[in-house]
Amino acid sequence: MTIRIATLSSLCVLTFASACTDDEGNPPPTPTGCKAPGTLCWDFEEGTVPAGWTPYRDEFSGQLLVDTSRAHSGQYALHAKEMVGGKEGSQGGPKKTLRFNLPANFGPVLWGRAYVYTTPERPMSHAGLFNARYPRPGQTGGAFDTLDWYEVATYQQKYMSIWHPPEPPGFPEWVQVSDTPLVLNAWTCLEWHFDGANGNEPEAADPRVWLNGEELAWPEKFVFSDPPTSTPPVKEKASNFTVLETGVFLYQGLSVPTDWWIDDLAVGPQRIGCALD
Repeated sequence: MTIRIATLSSLCVLTFASACTDDEGNPPPTPTGCKAPGTLCWDFEEGTVPAGWTPYRDEFSGQLLVDTSRAHSGQYALHAKEMVGGKEGSQGGPKKTLRFNLPANFGPVLWGRAYVYTTPERPMSHAGLFNARYPRPGQTGGAFDTLDWYEVATYQQKYMSIWHPPEPPGFPEWVQVSDTPLVLNAWTCLEWHFDGANGNEPEAADPRVWLNGEELAWPEKFVFSDPPTSTPPVKEKASNFTVLETGVFLYQGLSVPTDWWIDDLAVGPQRIGCALD
């Protein structure tokens, strides 16, 4: 979410869940692991930023590096270190991310998996962890700020997922907030499914997210826009996902220095699962 001047509850308009079309609640397919064709996996064991990933956002204090301070597997992980800055409840916050250009013709469906560790506190602010972007209908490419995108994040200390139009402004956007608190001081497996094709439905599907194999529920769903609107965005359908972004990007301030680690990141056109190959 791009502009945050007050809390979401004061700026957003609730909409009926029936405005969405997806397969929420249906069991996910059998995991294929990292060996499936088209799957890309990064364990950060090179000890540096993996080939193809390039620095993107860099705002306020903190670092984004690959180090040995904590790892889910092996010795290394991506570390968003001592993130802090900005004023909670106001626009702006620490952002440290990397970008990756996907191979041509990746397709309109993207499954992802990452292990994430957060300490010492759950931020109230919107903290993005991963997003994937695709050109709008009728386009085959384009600059980063012209792309529609799906996001996995946390907000108000709980897991969240979003569908966005191009950023800026990145809204009106379709937001789903879970009733599951962000896990602290432990490695957790996050999986996500971004279905930009969505069969014969007229719009792309809502994002789906799993935590340690259990699908998250979204008791809070709404449109966020500034100024507010009651009209849900049209979730434009995808032909190919083209760009990934990972790291940590906060859209409001963060007063407590916080660390995140991301390890065993993977994306592909099929479900990857939590098991490491």
